[in-house]
Amino acid sequence: MKYLVIGLGNFGKTLAQTLTDNGHEVIGIDNDPIRIEQIKDRIAFAYIMDATSTTALRSLPLNDIDCAVVAIGQSMDHSLRAVAALKQLKVDNIYARALDVVHKSILEAMSIRKIFIPESYAAKLFADKFTDNTSEELL
Repeated sequence: MKYLVIGLGNFGKTLAQTLTDNGHEVIGIDNDPIRIEQIKDRIAFAYIMDATSTTALRSLPLNDIDCAVVAIGQSMDHSLRAVAALKQLKVDNIYARALDVVHKSILEAMSIRKIFIPESYAAKLFADKFTDNTSEELL
């Protein structure tokens, strides 16, 4: 499968690398040249780009993408603008990271149904591990 990962911070970078390691093709974009430099040799394509711009996103092979993941984790505004740009360009399969429940509710109002809050998911995994008395495996 071909994935577009928007936002290559800690979460997005790990997601893009793991998808690549699992045999998928990944296009990663971020507006930070340092993040692009850190990942460019690990994924198929890495671009410095403003993901809130439909003009910029239009330069990507969006028709070939199976899934777009908006993994922006520092700015709700940028995340929402990137999602809106993808929707405007008729990208159907969008997953979006929510920073909190307010962000999640706005994404739901935008008809995004594949929403995740990685910190909540990770916290639940840690809690389950602690409950199972297997916390040594977490380190």
